[in-house]
Amino acid sequence: MDLPIDFQNTVISNLVKDFNRTEDPFEWLPGLDSATDFVPNSEYTDLLNRCDAAYSDILTGDVLNYSMVELKAVVDQYSELFDEVEKQLRYYDGFDRFFYLFDAVFSAYLFTDKEGWNAYFALDDYSKFDMSVERNLTNWLFSYQDLNEKIAEHLFYNSDCDCNSQDYYRISHLGIHIHKDDLSKIFEFSTLYCENYSHLLKKYMDITWEEFASYTKEDQMYHLRDNLFYYILRSRNKDYAPLP
Repeated sequence: MDLPIDFQNTVISNLVKDFNRTEDPFEWLPGLDSATDFVPNSEYTDLLNRCDAAYSDILTGDVLNYSMVELKAVVDQYSELFDEVEKQLRYYDGFDRFFYLFDAVFSAYLFTDKEGWNAYFALDDYSKFDMSVERNLTNWLFSYQDLNEKIAEHLFYNSDCDCNSQDYYRISHLGIHIHKDDLSKIFEFSTLYCENYSHLLKKYMDITWEEFASYTKEDQMYHLRDNLFYYILRSRNKDYAPLP
């Protein structure tokens, strides 16, 4: 059903094919089903009922706690319904609450699965090199800087959580919580990354522009790349940049 399910009885029926309530991603418009003269047909009612049932099934309580096995079961069960709803979003708003909730669940699943594996590979890389050699350590920090920021973005949601769970950790703006056992590699990587970055940051906190300028060009770019020396110095004197 790529076209709207029912539009014959709406006041904007002549423009319905061009109607897109989601065109502005920051402010979705009311749907055709918000019109006072909207009369749903059986297809619309069936889809709405299935969405309402799925929403109630997923929203089991005030706190959404999942293991990865449970999360995957929800994703597998309702992915087809989500795809069906996605085709109708531009026309109708009656399916929004299911769409938002499933999207949050699916995003939480993708984050935990994808970044969990990325964290595993990052930890494996860390174990392959002698990290007492500073160049090896900074290379590793730089290589996984994006991963650290992505993980930190999701783990930060738990700072605004008041459920005080000992077993689950909030990773979503909509309150999706994942069992801590399923986040073990993510926690391990995040802790290791922050500890090593903090160590280097403290070690070089007292560097001066003169010392920085004494490095070779290759070393200057190497340190700039790692966002350590240069940004420490820039934070002290934002108007001074020793390199062209």
